[in-house]
Amino acid sequence: MKMYRVILVLLLLAIAPLCSEAFAQDMNLRPKYGLLPKNDVQKALDAKFLASIDDYYKGDRKKAAEDIASRGWQFLRQGNAADAMKRFNQAWLVDGSNGRALWGMAAVQAGSGKFDESLKLFAEAEPLVGDDVDLQADYARTLGIAGVQARSDAFMQEAFSRFGHVYEKAPQHTLNLQNWAITLFYAGDYAAAWEKLKVAEATPRHAELDQNFVAALQSKMPRP
Repeated sequence: MKMYRVILVLLLLAIAPLCSEAFAQDMNLRPKYGLLPKNDVQKALDAKFLASIDDYYKGDRKKAAEDIASRGWQFLRQGNAADAMKRFNQAWLVDGSNGRALWGMAAVQAGSGKFDESLKLFAEAEPLVGDDVDLQADYARTLGIAGVQARSDAFMQEAFSRFGHVYEKAPQHTLNLQNWAITLFYAGDYAAAWEKLKVAEATPRHAELDQNFVAALQSKMPRP
């Protein structure tokens, strides 16, 4: 029964507004379709997609958007950012208040180096998702990278504040500690970076730590 449900959802997604024209494809790969105006054909495809979703989910667009956003996150974890963005856009089309779709868009934009857009989406997603430690860790990481690239003390300080907030809630969050250490590394505070990394190395998921980063830190300052 579960597989049957998955197949039905995939069929619904197949008729979603993913047009073949180059312009439409560009819209599909931009958060919220780039907020660009749609022509009559695209509007008709949207209406057909939403009608199918409403029929299958009995009008429960919240549930529909959650399922579609979850599919987007599956693609993103597989490294398929393009299909992930398409699903996040579909989820947003179904329910514009779906925080996990906005969070996903933010993650894709951050992965593409589009930090200004990413941070705006994180700020929009945050009150909708709630105090989710994974979102907070992603948000802090993006602020840290943006701060380094823009040489923004304000971004850096907010990133450090958010890293600390996540640590208070989830002291065993390995990647939050690693991202904290990486941000300190780029800020030139190698001793503090080692402190955070050592804490991360004592967490249950320490095997996920990036050994390339460890080597880079070692090259700047031998392990204390």
